[in-house]
Amino acid sequence: MADECRDIRGTQQLSIVIRFVPNSNNCTTDKNYVVKEYFLGFIPLEKFDATTLANNIVEFLNHWKIPLESCICLCFDGASVMSGCAAGVHVLLKKYMPKGIYIHCAAHRLNLVISDTCKVVCYVSDYFSIVSHIYSFFTESAVTNIYFNKAQTDLGLGEYSFSILSKCSPVVFYFIVQSSTLKLWAITRWDSRWTAINAVINNFPAILKALRDLSEDGSGTRSTNAGGLLMHVQKSIFIVTSFILHKFFGIIKVLSDHLKSSSLDYVRGECLITSVIGQLKDLRNDQSFNEIYEKVKEFCSSNEIDFVQQYRSYRVAAVPIRFQEFIIDSTIGQRETLQTSTDYLNRLYFPLIDCMLVELNDRFSSKTLSLMKIISTVYPNSTNFLNIDAIDEFCFHIGGDSSALKNEFLVIKPMLQSKKVNNVIELYNELISMSDAFPQTLKMITNAITMPISQVTCERSFSKMKIIKNYLRNSMTNERLSDLTVMAIERDFEINYERVIDKFSSNHKNCRILLL
Repeated sequence: MADECRDIRGTQQLSIVIRFVPNSNNCTTDKNYVVKEYFLGFIPLEKFDATTLANNIVEFLNHWKIPLESCICLCFDGASVMSGCAAGVHVLLKKYMPKGIYIHCAAHRLNLVISDTCKVVCYVSDYFSIVSHIYSFFTESAVTNIYFNKAQTDLGLGEYSFSILSKCSPVVFYFIVQSSTLKLWAITRWDSRWTAINAVINNFPAILKALRDLSEDGSGTRSTNAGGLLMHVQKSIFIVTSFILHKFFGIIKVLSDHLKSSSLDYVRGECLITSVIGQLKDLRNDQSFNEIYEKVKEFCSSNEIDFVQQYRSYRVAAVPIRFQEFIIDSTIGQRETLQTSTDYLNRLYFPLIDCMLVELNDRFSSKTLSLMKIISTVYPNSTNFLNIDAIDEFCFHIGGDSSALKNEFLVIKPMLQSKKVNNVIELYNELISMSDAFPQTLKMITNAITMPISQVTCERSFSKMKIIKNYLRNSMTNERLSDLTVMAIERDFEINYERVIDKFSSNHKNCRILLL
């Protein structure tokens, strides 16, 4: 797995992570965590063409003596230099890794689904701009932050304490409860959209009160900005959009959270994606919208907001071809007005669902799902479990013996009837003690669970990189940055400090301190 990010000095760092199943003799005692992911280090980049990137990756892996011919999967983002079908990095790496299947990171694909949907549906891009401005308005100024905290306290949303008297002793226990604060909406943070919307809904009364107080207490830029934000957040379309996106992105956040797990493999990830697509399809009906609409009316009533408001849409840019059948353009040559529940249903709710489904089905295509069907033959919770008719293609890819594998499947079926095996890891642990009898099945399981669904470990390495190499330590060399990041991330290795001291002493013989 590989991904790149710029450090504090502007150097582009390519993060390299390997995912594998260790030898059974080296496995940990935790039998539920068979697959391992290790961060190997950063490669500083000076050129960014596909040939240079591919050569850097090969050179780096050879340096650490990683057997390239055994690589079965390449997980990158969807940038053209990486994913190009003719001269992309994954194509050039096939020369050294002939078994490598290119997988576009599912977390990146999911982020693109949301980003592309928000660009084409009426008002949604404006909505996220308002949410971002609310966050920056209350966090970048100490004055506005004081107003917001005071509004939370006055409304009982802020920090407060309560006491409980113990029956066993006269001691009184005091607890301090913190309210949820506003959250930043970020383009590159996959789940930040839902958390930002959730924070706005939970803190909405405090936001209203703080904006009203600020707009009335001054006559400067701060007061003007507060009045402008207050006008936007009191619009009925802002409330309707908040609740609709809160519902949709709440479902997608479940998928996003699972994609962050390094233990999640390709098949289970694709099954989860299929489930999310099904849930969104089930929401495409009038009843689901009416439930959200009733919550919106109740919310507006409790916050004293005039719900009967008109919203006149602005002129929009041309809609991409793949979305045109789901976006209803005006037929009267004028800006359309959204006011009734039918308007919100047809112009906002249904287009959001339809565009999300188009993007999900496009980015998680039937081609990837067909690969999932093949690999799922070794997953006990799959309907395709131990199906001998669907193993030839993947068996050929991993260099297995399909005839021997089919014979092993026929033996395993009756053997598991008296045992309860819930998942592929339990199946692996069940068969590992009989590795001589089922070598092809274990080989297929090992390859199946090794295939990743996302490259979040690379993203985590960037978080560590920004902590280690900051503006106070921006002269750090690339080699030192890579080594310190490895030490910060990979903490489960046992280090022989005596050997480290001996090695340091032998390499630095002019050291005046005697190392014993």
